[in-house]
Amino acid sequence: WQQVYQDQKFAARMGGGAIRRMLNRKLSMAWEQWQQVCAQMRAEREALERAARKFLNQKMYAAWNMWRSWAEEMRRQQKAMGGAIRRMIYRKLSMGWEKWQQVYQELKFANRMGGGAIRRMLHRKLSMAWEKW
Repeated sequence: WQQVYQDQKFAARMGGGAIRRMLNRKLSMAWEQWQQVCAQMRAEREALERAARKFLNQKMYAAWNMWRSWAEEMRRQQKAMGGAIRRMIYRKLSMGWEKWQQVYQELKFANRMGGGAIRRMLHRKLSMAWEKW
């Protein structure tokens, strides 16, 4: 009997909710429409306020935009000058590095060429046999 009571109570609650929703359908639709209209009016009011502020502060916006473009140009020039100055300061260091690389390549080539001749002289008999074969 307790289970039957619980089932009836649950059915009454579920059915009552559905009936209430059906009876208050128009009220619910009106509420949702009111929320949409309210949100739309708020968005329009905020857009108008932004436009009015921009209009009233037109000179301030122009000055701000001019300052931003000037600051960007200064950053660009500073970056370009920094690179040129670094190249000038480290010019001798760069020249020394390039010279070292050149000398290293020349010594490497000379060792390879000279090393072969020295090995042939040290292993003369083996070299002669190789040449005959």
